[in-house]
Amino acid sequence: MKKVKWAALAGTLLLILMTSACWFGNVTVTILQTSDVHHHASGYGPYLDYTPMDTTDGDEIMGGYARLATLIKSIREEQKRKCIPTMVFDSGDFTMGTVYDLTAADPISLKFFQMMKYDAITLGNHEFDWGPQGLAMLLSNAVANGFTVPVVATNMVVPEDNVLQGIKDAGIIVGTKVLQHTCGVKLGIIGLMGPDSDSKAPVAAPVTFNHDYAFIQQQVDYLKKTRKVDVVIALSHGGVENSGKGDDADLASNVTGIDIIASGHYHTATGEPLVIGPSKTIIFSPGEYGKYLSRLDVTYNIFTRKLVDYEFTLIPVDDSVEGDPQIQAVVDAYNAQIGAALSSAGLPDLDAPITTTSFALEKSSFQVTGIGSLAADSLRAVANGLLVEQGLNIDTSPPTPFHVGVVASGVIRDDIYPGKTGIVTFSDVYNMLPLGISPYDPSVPGYPLMSVYASGEDVYTICEVALTLAPQIGSDYYLNFSGLSIDYDISGAPMFQGVHDVGVYNPGDSLCMGDTTPVDPDGMYRIVVDLYALQMLYIVNDYLELYGLPTIEPLYPSRIDRDLAEGVQELKEWMAPLFFLPMIGTTIPEAIYGPGGLAMGRVY
Repeated sequence: MKKVKWAALAGTLLLILMTSACWFGNVTVTILQTSDVHHHASGYGPYLDYTPMDTTDGDEIMGGYARLATLIKSIREEQKRKCIPTMVFDSGDFTMGTVYDLTAADPISLKFFQMMKYDAITLGNHEFDWGPQGLAMLLSNAVANGFTVPVVATNMVVPEDNVLQGIKDAGIIVGTKVLQHTCGVKLGIIGLMGPDSDSKAPVAAPVTFNHDYAFIQQQVDYLKKTRKVDVVIALSHGGVENSGKGDDADLASNVTGIDIIASGHYHTATGEPLVIGPSKTIIFSPGEYGKYLSRLDVTYNIFTRKLVDYEFTLIPVDDSVEGDPQIQAVVDAYNAQIGAALSSAGLPDLDAPITTTSFALEKSSFQVTGIGSLAADSLRAVANGLLVEQGLNIDTSPPTPFHVGVVASGVIRDDIYPGKTGIVTFSDVYNMLPLGISPYDPSVPGYPLMSVYASGEDVYTICEVALTLAPQIGSDYYLNFSGLSIDYDISGAPMFQGVHDVGVYNPGDSLCMGDTTPVDPDGMYRIVVDLYALQMLYIVNDYLELYGLPTIEPLYPSRIDRDLAEGVQELKEWMAPLFFLPMIGTTIPEAIYGPGGLAMGRVY
């Protein structure tokens, strides 16, 4: 009888050992990470092509909440059967980038995090695109609709009288988070905004971010020494390149005790994790727009208190993954709500055709592109078209017309693809220039377009900034021009004298196909540009001062009014291509914006 009991007990103990993932003190934890999804709830690519519930139609769209949900649920269930806990995190920039920014009353990104039971998220620079008040509004609205996921923002410094302090006091935003699991491992979470990301959040003030390594070290030490956590994970919107460079690589090199950095901001998809710094910190990133899901299976020994093994997988979120029907039903419901709101504002529905294209319009670093030229042309043409509508002749003498349109590459988000149908929908057009909000009229998302004046000398400097300085600052600062033809010689770049000559097109020449006249250094030129570019001008001017060069001083900035009704009805940046594309025909002209099109010769 005793032998039978001992045999049963031994069998039970063996079963426990086999299913606890704790062989010889080893504990495995699975970590899943998203980052920089930018509200791509319906994936990245032509809106009409996204078919998440059909895996047989050759859908080339990547990402989408429904597909991410399927992967997260299936991995979580698979690991649960092995008694392995699965943690799900996001490293910021989950908002700002598509028509789903219009869901501010109940943000779809935060709804997704709640439904998928994320364990923690952090904030990216784009969460501050609407300022601290806008972020507080988004979080408050989400909480009112059931959001409870911890938002970890360790190095965010909020003044006591700022609206975000109330969000912190309510426990929605926390400095650190400790997650305890039955398998015996205790995880400490910090959430960080990196220096580069911070520099790209111009309206975050008066909120600031503490990038001092000594401060971050204190937070790590607090988690490990006071809270007795086993593993510290940094959800960092700092960024890392596959080469091993970036703010998160610097973080790992200068702060000890961080075991894992789930990185975001650079939109880097790490095929393999990087191991950097004295603590051998594991760094990985899933890329952009939900195209990939990061998976790290990490093994920790509870006796040696060290990570002993890990395996990383970058999982494609593509047509091979059938979408989760529950999440897709939620996305469909949001689509209907957005469509109703657009209709009430006299705008097309998400799937409404705006134009067609037979070729792809894609961004490329530090060079003229079709999509950049199209964006800039749309600003200039629509601004001048409004002058005509309002009774002003654009062929009158300067400076009444808009001579120049300028769009920074950083605000151009989604490329435009022909997809299966060649149809470019309202959603596709909106997603091209979707960012920002106006401090003057926050009721409608989108950066307001601004009218400014610049001397001819400043026009030369602006061109030099785009072509010579931008490669030193970053591709986001590359400027796309409409209305200018630039003779540039890169051999003059070291002396900041690469721009030889600049010609200006007639303001009525919307597609820049005619002759130009030389820009007069003593002349005055009117420019249409978005508010964000003006907000970021201080960074450019800092570099110009560093080189001992005159700074750019735009004159008479004012918002562009899109009609003559009382007050200012702002012309939002996303509206420009929406109005411009039908003006130039039923299809985007490849002869102008295609790979060998006329627009490619604007810088020569």
